Amino acid sequence: MRRLLSSLLLSSLVGCGGDPASESEALPPPSTWEASLAVPVLASPPQATVDQAIAAPLGWFGVNASGERYCSNCNGQSILLAIASFKGNTTADAKLLQQIRYVIGNNRDPFGNGGYMAQHERMMTGMFALAKLTPRVWNQLTSAEKTKVDLIMKATLVGSAYTTADASYLNGAVPTGIDGDTNLHRGWNPNFQEGMVGAMLVSTLYLGGRTATDTFLNGYQHAAFVSQLSAAGLTHLAAVFNTNVSNPSAGAPSATALQNAIQNYRYQGLALDKLFDIYVLLANNTFSTTVDCGLNNGVGVTLSDGQHSGYLIAGCAELPNKGKVGQLKEFHSSDANGQRSATFYAYDGFKPDLIHHAVLMAYGAVPAGTATTSVVSRLSVGATDLFFKVGKGYRNYAKGKDSGVYQLPADGIGNGFEFNRPLWEKVIAPAHGL
Repeated sequence: MRRLLSSLLLSSLVGCGGDPASESEALPPPSTWEASLAVPVLASPPQATVDQAIAAPLGWFGVNASGERYCSNCNGQSILLAIASFKGNTTADAKLLQQIRYVIGNNRDPFGNGGYMAQHERMMTGMFALAKLTPRVWNQLTSAEKTKVDLIMKATLVGSAYTTADASYLNGAVPTGIDGDTNLHRGWNPNFQEGMVGAMLVSTLYLGGRTATDTFLNGYQHAAFVSQLSAAGLTHLAAVFNTNVSNPSAGAPSATALQNAIQNYRYQGLALDKLFDIYVLLANNTFSTTVDCGLNNGVGVTLSDGQHSGYLIAGCAELPNKGKVGQLKEFHSSDANGQRSATFYAYDGFKPDLIHHAVLMAYGAVPAGTATTSVVSRLSVGATDLFFKVGKGYRNYAKGKDSGVYQLPADGIGNGFEFNRPLWEKVIAPAHGL
């Protein structure tokens, strides 16, 4: 049954465009779809990794004393728990439910402004999308709890729809965040792009596909939605979405501007029945550079004191896949201060990309074929490269300065690598025969 549902979802979500009904009429019988699509299927996470996720602290969103937003304990454990439960591992269920309930209440919900923090939101919205496919877990939530999750998924969708829609960039325009934030752009480095555009993938799947998502976006009424967020007790989201009223000088979009921009949503000309095509655009950018040992042929950038930064400090001769395309872009990119080569920025693109890939797979929206093979090849190169570099030690350079050496401990535990490495190596890669 799950294979049949995945096939049906795939046909509707990543079809060839046009009218969905007319497309489905032209498809062969379901038995043929099942035999021919060979949709890749997520593997179940190893129990040892699941046990680590169960033991990890709960993740949540907050604001520090200086007003900066952050995501606490959002390291990847929530996604591992959700995949484990989705694959039938009941040992993950209780902690998964606890995490869902924790992040939807008591001022711990996401912010949804459509900008930088979107990469961290995927840790939770990806979890929600997977939990919805797991009736054993999902049906334990109350109606009120499901309403809160629905609102979070819709709010993060709206925030990123506004900041990524083609309409928001017409004639050279650049949108702000829902709260007036100017530190964002859909064309910036992957640590922005993956979160912002990825919201469109995850929430569209959660809501049931293009038709349901377009219906919501096209009929969106901002004031009424803010009222719903407030009534549900989603305090962070309600505050962000009410910025244009509560703080008119913040530069937040008006309700009319927001509503108009998200209607008939397109990203790079693609509608929301082209989710896999959108994902390929994202991943091919995130994993777009040629594997090397660092900036300036591995020498790095020369600092004012004569030292160097932005390079692999050991093991260059043994670096796998040298010269192949697939290295994470932020190992060889740029920012406002010049060149950039940093493990932490590269990792910030890598983590949400894996979540998008896993959620697309769970919903049957990753097809078999050359497009998948090509993008997965890049992911494989990039993952291998990242894990090698953090193992050997990498001197990070970003924002015009040296950011020190990052080296993962020998036990592989730290910064969520204990979750994100097996997410690739044990859950996603095996589905593609790697």
